Amino acid sequence: MPDSMPDSMPDSDQMVGVSQTLRAFLELLEIGDFQERWDAAKRLPSYGWPALQGTLALLRSHPEDDELAWFAAQIIGQFPSEEALTVLVDLVTSATTDEDVKGMAARTLANLGEAAIAPLNQLLQEERWRVLAIRTLAQIRHRDAMERVVEFWDDPDAEVRAQVLAVLTGDRHPRILTPVLAGVTDLSAPVRRFATIALGLQHGLIEELAPEVDVVALLRERLLDLDLAVSQQAAIALSRLGTVEAIEALGRCLRSPHTPIPLKLELVRALGWINHPRTIDDLAMALSLPSSQVCLEAIRVLSQVSSPPLKAEAGQALIRWWCSEPPHRELARVRQAIALGLGNFGQPEAMAVVRSLLDDPDETVRWHAQAGSEAIG
Repeated sequence: MPDSMPDSMPDSDQMVGVSQTLRAFLELLEIGDFQERWDAAKRLPSYGWPALQGTLALLRSHPEDDELAWFAAQIIGQFPSEEALTVLVDLVTSATTDEDVKGMAARTLANLGEAAIAPLNQLLQEERWRVLAIRTLAQIRHRDAMERVVEFWDDPDAEVRAQVLAVLTGDRHPRILTPVLAGVTDLSAPVRRFATIALGLQHGLIEELAPEVDVVALLRERLLDLDLAVSQQAAIALSRLGTVEAIEALGRCLRSPHTPIPLKLELVRALGWINHPRTIDDLAMALSLPSSQVCLEAIRVLSQVSSPPLKAEAGQALIRWWCSEPPHRELARVRQAIALGLGNFGQPEAMAVVRSLLDDPDETVRWHAQAGSEAIG
């Protein structure tokens, strides 16, 4: 940040030069094209408080110029003063401010750090600005900012409750327990979704704060949530836990005929992120489920297993399934997937399957088989 008072005063000729250059940059900021304004916005902060005052004057005289306001918000943020904070808050809260300008002003406020907490705390007290204030405070990542945000975990507005939980998902806050436990059964689906994400990301802290809480059981319930986005996040959260109990919950839901296909696809991916022998069994089972989409995803996930102890098992699971002549084998896209997938394994049986597909009646399958053969070497 430039100093408001230089160590030594420049002589009169230097003052004239600085003043002329400053005016030139302010003129570019006012009437230049985008690139000229970009260059001016980078240079102006080095001219200190006169540059700030000039920028504020332009902002006041051209309230309809959103591009100018966007650049002005960046410049103003280089001067952490009461005046700068007031202008940025006004940009964030003005009904006429363009959304891109609001976003830049909010990011600039966040970059000012602790100095921005007090004005943002004032916005928190107004219902219409509460969500925006929470989002901005969350970017500051200061303990005082987090303390102010968490106070609104039970706000009547579901969007506010969701935003508080969104903040807590990335912060090891000692007061996380109550908002999350309340959030997983909230009537609002977005609130339940963020609470579910928090259970996955902060399960260690939650278990530390309350060892009696069964996180797997809470996530198992959310797998059955009527909102698909919540149940998908529950699958992801269980994969983060990676315990035997979590694997059992994922596998049970995957086997259920009542589980919708989009969730089954997420369950297959979730199992693939867990390095445990039991996941191979569940993924092998998924190959024979009625949905060809689920079968294809299981082939892909098994083909990408990289853990040395599990890779051989994954390859054998694919080979056993293929040799059992399952119904999905009749689909060309399944043969393509198996030809390419088995190319990741060095077993002789894998090579035999891939080579057998070099004569497949489908040309695309033959191409995939050629690629798989080259991968095996």
